Amino acid sequence: MSTAFSAHISGQRIEVEIVPPTHYSPSILSIRQQTGTFQLHADPDQLAEVEYAIRTYLDGIRYPETPDQQSLLHDECRAAIEGEIA
Repeated sequence: MSTAFSAHISGQRIEVEIVPPTHYSPSILSIRQQTGTFQLHADPDQLAEVEYAIRTYLDGIRYPETPDQQSLLHDECRAAIEGEIA
């Protein structure tokens, strides 16, 4: 079975929750927004694949307003070392 759904929700407020599994259904990833709700019924392995895909995508994005913590630490260490040498 192949089905495709598309919804443009950029700029809209959304609510996301995971509904735990019951005797009658698996876990449900529920995304609510102003015009409706999308529900993905999935087992834990499938939810993990969704999480991995989203995290991989987000890790690849560089947010200019968010400083790179590792880079800040290196800069602080470099400044401390240079301060002691001088």
